[in-house]
Amino acid sequence: MCRWIVYIGEQGLMLEDLLIKPEHSIVKQVHERFLPGLCYGLEDNDKEELETEATWVNVHGFGVGWYTDTFKEFSPDPTTVKGMRPAHFRTIAPISTDLAFEQLCAHTASKCILAHIRNASFPPSVEVNNHPFIFGKYTFMHNGKVADFPLFRSDIISRISELQMVMQALDLPSSVPNSNYVFNIRGNTDTEHLATLYFAHLDLVKAGIWFQRRQSLAGDLQIPFDADSTDALLCALIRTIDDIHWIQHQRKVGAFEPGKDRAGNKFNLCITDSGNQILACRWRDSKNGFPPSLYLSLTAGEKLNRKYPDSKFRKAEKNICDSDVKINSISQLIQENDMGPTDQGRHVIVGSEPCTENVNDWGLFDPNQCVTVDETHKLRIIDMTKFFQAGREHELEKYRFSDVFNRISSQISSYKGDIPLPMIGMPVQAINLPAPKTKVFETELYLKNKD
Repeated sequence: MCRWIVYIGEQGLMLEDLLIKPEHSIVKQVHERFLPGLCYGLEDNDKEELETEATWVNVHGFGVGWYTDTFKEFSPDPTTVKGMRPAHFRTIAPISTDLAFEQLCAHTASKCILAHIRNASFPPSVEVNNHPFIFGKYTFMHNGKVADFPLFRSDIISRISELQMVMQALDLPSSVPNSNYVFNIRGNTDTEHLATLYFAHLDLVKAGIWFQRRQSLAGDLQIPFDADSTDALLCALIRTIDDIHWIQHQRKVGAFEPGKDRAGNKFNLCITDSGNQILACRWRDSKNGFPPSLYLSLTAGEKLNRKYPDSKFRKAEKNICDSDVKINSISQLIQENDMGPTDQGRHVIVGSEPCTENVNDWGLFDPNQCVTVDETHKLRIIDMTKFFQAGREHELEKYRFSDVFNRISSQISSYKGDIPLPMIGMPVQAINLPAPKTKVFETELYLKNKD
């Protein structure tokens, strides 16, 4: 199973200090596993499935992305370039011996870093199939799978084409050149198609918010978040998953395949925006089984940054290597963390596996949990299940996502042209997701400033 890691923080971090030097860096995760607490309390079938996935070796490519403001510094018109932009390096060479990668990591630092090692199922091992994928100021990476993707790849392309037609007909700003999402697909992985569908939806979500702001009358209730918010990122993710569900339901595959209760999608994914916002989600929609592993830390950066070799946070801690013992969930990690001052400042690391062996620094995502961190350093934990079960309309209205969908639909329906445009409204495909085994935890908090 593919592995990925993302760092986002107030201070820059050397790529080498995140990706190469840690005890269990992502370079080591090519062939080694460290999954503390993953199987605690699970039934034998669930343990067997997760342990089988953990034996796979990730030798089919590597990619690293980082955010930099270099383009703005050298742009002829710096006012047109806002914030940092992503750069990336991708290779199919063995990452542990790639000299170009070692040199890059030894001389590059960033406040937002993403890396991904690939375990290919069927697409070829070529650089264009490697994550992360860049869409304007955004990056996207994923591990897991879109269930039965080869059976309905053409349906996803058709849906992307429909959304593309809307963007081009309404002449809306886009995350890809000329709003040509289909042409922008360079490889043949399920991830790149999922990402392209996602950013087509995100562009339409942003358009819906812009239309609301521009055309609302006095006294109208405004959408309470802007186009560049983590709410917009989440809204687009809901629309994307709903599209996948709708297509799979029509095809009777994936989570809708009769008699297959473990055939759902696995969407452990990460989306970053301008290097200062992030959405990470651990998702699985089959009736049984668990998603691949995903961990979060708010303190591990203290052990990584070479600037602070004498940091009080570099204390020895008991390591837990056993996947069948209990560690903190991300909710417990946050509740037990005093969020006090740190040398490294506020930062978040999310990874398929912990990159340090100090397990007290890490919490395990529950299934179908989503974490967002916005540009004000507000962290939210959100239960994704509620957006797809019966009664989801109430939740979509509570988050005001329904206002965005309705605004997009009204704008499309008012378009006067010869091209038949698809309606894009409320998510329609409910799915019977398994009930959480523990109490659902949602929260939001501001990570404290360094004293």
